[in-house]
Amino acid sequence: MKKILLIVCTAIINFSCSNDNDDNLTFDFEGPWTLYNVSCFCEFGENSDFNTHKITFDAEQLFVENSGQHEFLANAEGAYVITDDIITLNNGDQYRIEVRLDQLHLIYIDNPDEVTLEYFRG
Repeated sequence: MKKILLIVCTAIINFSCSNDNDDNLTFDFEGPWTLYNVSCFCEFGENSDFNTHKITFDAEQLFVENSGQHEFLANAEGAYVITDDIITLNNGDQYRIEVRLDQLHLIYIDNPDEVTLEYFRG
């Protein structure tokens, strides 16, 4: 009886645990994204307005709009490639992608300042 109970408990644990991550669901990049925060070891000053920076993924092209005092993703417009969770932009910069519901986080790879660009859809 103990063996049967052990087998049933093991089966329940195996089926209830999975590698699914609800934070990283299949994701459609198409459309506009607005920057709402930049996390880094850099100084932007008080009341920095990041929402003047927008990106749009359209088919296999990235469009960048920098209309504020800060410029992000300079020279990145054009084709991009996504491999696993890494996006390589037209300018050669690479970012790790994290998606959480309607939020997109681009974490710059190989940057000592650990820059993370945080966007919301729209």
